[in-house]
Amino acid sequence: MILKILLESAVPVLILLPITFIFAKDKNQIKTIGLFVLIFICYQILLKIPLEYKEFQIISGKRNWTGKLFGISFGLLTYLLLYHKLKPFNFLRFKQDKKALLKTILVSSILICTAFFSYFDTRIDFNIEILAFQLTMPGIDEEIMFRGILLALLLICLQDKIRIKEKTFGNPGILIIGILFGLVHGFSITDGLEWKFEFYPFIWTSVSGYILSWITVETKSILLPILSHNMINFIQTLMKMIK
Repeated sequence: MILKILLESAVPVLILLPITFIFAKDKNQIKTIGLFVLIFICYQILLKIPLEYKEFQIISGKRNWTGKLFGISFGLLTYLLLYHKLKPFNFLRFKQDKKALLKTILVSSILICTAFFSYFDTRIDFNIEILAFQLTMPGIDEEIMFRGILLALLLICLQDKIRIKEKTFGNPGILIIGILFGLVHGFSITDGLEWKFEFYPFIWTSVSGYILSWITVETKSILLPILSHNMINFIQTLMKMIK
């Protein structure tokens, strides 16, 4: 089980490491990229330990409450320790950039509306605990880590645009976080150490992860991504329960 946890925690970020180096501002950013990798792996390990070792569970239930609490605690501690480094991109705040508020609310509303299509997914039994979990934990935990810390680190050490010849495209940090978010939800390893990849969850969460990262950069805050993330998860789950 230890090997399973280590592989699931390390493989997604290691897959993206070559791309990350390609877009680094210069060679001096290697330490920041290394910090990015280390934080991600430690975070994933903390999330997964309560799932594999029940003795670490503080809260028992149908969802990984303990892992999420570990993740939130680790995220906040990391933020405090790296506060000065992350200061150029301090997204852990409630204040929004008013100039971007209208367009980001519009985009997040469209993203939330797509959650209603989950009504056509496989039905699951109604459960209050699962609904409460989806309405609270994933958005807080994942937005603090993915958008509040990991995205901020990449914005610090990577180029601000993807440049191909004379043309420029979107931000590489936003793209990498989107793909990493997708890999976390689409890639897994079985107890027999077989690698498993689910294409649809990967695509959906990569796209939503990219959009939530873009919203974070535009608003300079993870508040709207947290609210959007939790609402999406809640609606998706509710739709599958009431069909």
